[in-house]
Amino acid sequence: MRLFIILGFLLLAHGSTQAQSDSLLNEINGNWTLDNCIAYTATKNLSLADQKIFVDMAENNLKLNQDSRYPSLNASASHNYNFGRSIDPFSNQFVTRSIQSNNFSLTTSVVLYNGKRITNSILRSKNEVERAKIEEQALRNQILTNVADAFLQVILAENQLKSLTVVNKSTVTQLQQAKKLFEAGATNQQQYLNLKAQDARDQMNIQSAKGSLLMANLRLKQMMQLDSKDFQIVHPSLDETAPITSWTQDGIINNALARMSYVKLAEAQVRSAEISIDISKSAFYPRLSVFGNVNTLYSETRLERFNYQKSTTPIGYVESTSQPVVTEFTSYETRVSAFGQQLNDNFGQTVGVSLSVPIFNGNQARSGVRDAKLNAMVRRNNLERIKLEVVADITQAYTQYENALVEVQSAEVNEKAQKENYDFVLKSANAGVSTTADMILALNAWGQAQNDLNNAKFKVLYAQITLHFYNTGEISISPY
Repeated sequence: MRLFIILGFLLLAHGSTQAQSDSLLNEINGNWTLDNCIAYTATKNLSLADQKIFVDMAENNLKLNQDSRYPSLNASASHNYNFGRSIDPFSNQFVTRSIQSNNFSLTTSVVLYNGKRITNSILRSKNEVERAKIEEQALRNQILTNVADAFLQVILAENQLKSLTVVNKSTVTQLQQAKKLFEAGATNQQQYLNLKAQDARDQMNIQSAKGSLLMANLRLKQMMQLDSKDFQIVHPSLDETAPITSWTQDGIINNALARMSYVKLAEAQVRSAEISIDISKSAFYPRLSVFGNVNTLYSETRLERFNYQKSTTPIGYVESTSQPVVTEFTSYETRVSAFGQQLNDNFGQTVGVSLSVPIFNGNQARSGVRDAKLNAMVRRNNLERIKLEVVADITQAYTQYENALVEVQSAEVNEKAQKENYDFVLKSANAGVSTTADMILALNAWGQAQNDLNNAKFKVLYAQITLHFYNTGEISISPY
């Protein structure tokens, strides 16, 4: 039955999720920014839908524990057939016949004290609801962070393809000029063939970059669970690489420790473990409860008399007078007592108090408390470990961010210098001073400088998104 309930929740959640994603898909209308990719994934992802069900299950368990404070009330009824030798429920005598009977009862009980087990169970259930919600947020952050990473990889692949295309345009221009000069006899065949070979290498690199871009788009769509074939992201600018002056490493660390779902999840696990200690300690305390019962029964052996008739019968004679001696007899008929009358006549009530005092149970209670304490120690260690990991991750990300800013500055200088060098070598080659090989080397160096610059800008953007997430708990392409 529990399995069918879970499956029902899954089907309902999937239907609701599908409707939300279809509606959002119409609103996006091909405008695939990072924010739109994240929003669509949040409505489409089945793992997130499952986690929402787990939140509902935790809330249901909380309701169950809260209701355990109230009295229980149970009714029972039975219809019995007794054959052969059995005990008459009214006379308590053995009889040898078939008997039909009914029993009815209504029982209630309520726990007055059990070492605060119910109270602590409710507290733990409330914390488990909060923990399930935090787990949902943690899973959401993990999935959406992966989507953001895949989105940025598409950007990087597009920029690499763009740089290679720009370099190849220069190669093609020089190749066309060399071909004309060669055909006119103004240059030798080697220069023409060198440029032709360079164009072939460029085309190979461009095709490889197209393959990388295709795979990056495919990975992003798979993470988004998007079936659309017509998929093109909105390419953000990589030109903004100025440092964010409002950020400090200590400030980001403090915000992350206070906001990160992974830290909150570990804290919730510690709270549940500590409450479990109090729950396990309740096994040492008495259990006091009040109970009550009303019951009645019916049996076909319960007979009632009717149609009484009196008569006299001689039992002897007086010896001296021969006068007859008589006695009076009463005769009657019997029938099974009416069902309602029996229920009324046999109605009984019971009220009592039950006290259970634990004395010895094979040290199970002590072992339970010890296990709960050890589990709490593990959870506390896990919390401290996660905090240390967060601090280490932020320190590394912040260092990478600062290094990326410096790398961009160096890459910009290098790209500018390589572009100037290529222009100079190109002019020298046209004047016959430099060779085609020199021009190709300068062109490749300029192309590599462009890639290095794009990679450096990508690192800045990636670091900004990462630090913005640690600082605010949000994923955004423009954390300014």
